[in-house]
Amino acid sequence: MTFTYTPNSPNDITRVRFHIADTVESSAMYSDEEITFGIAEGGSYQQAVIILLQNLIARLSAEPDFTADWLRVDNRRSVEGYRVLLQEKRRQFGISAVRARGKAVYRSDSGQTEAPEEW
Repeated sequence: MTFTYTPNSPNDITRVRFHIADTVESSAMYSDEEITFGIAEGGSYQQAVIILLQNLIARLSAEPDFTADWLRVDNRRSVEGYRVLLQEKRRQFGISAVRARGKAVYRSDSGQTEAPEEW
């Protein structure tokens, strides 16, 4: 697993790690390769932050809570914390949770399948 975090010379991987608080190599949640993949999927480091936070929430949601002697791991609390962080980052970056794309719709009885010429 490759890990880089260079705040004195920021790059997109460092920016993502900073925003998701994944800055300690010994407890890293993501490799550089996974972060690079998130940047490629989202198209920017901001979108990668959102994608990786969503991925982290999904991973933690799949893990059961457990207690062993004095140790208690409560993933639900972690998930809630990451959901709050996700909302804050969406607001900070101006990224909406809902996206919409326009699609031209034509009357089904017209037989029209392409946009009119005046468009």
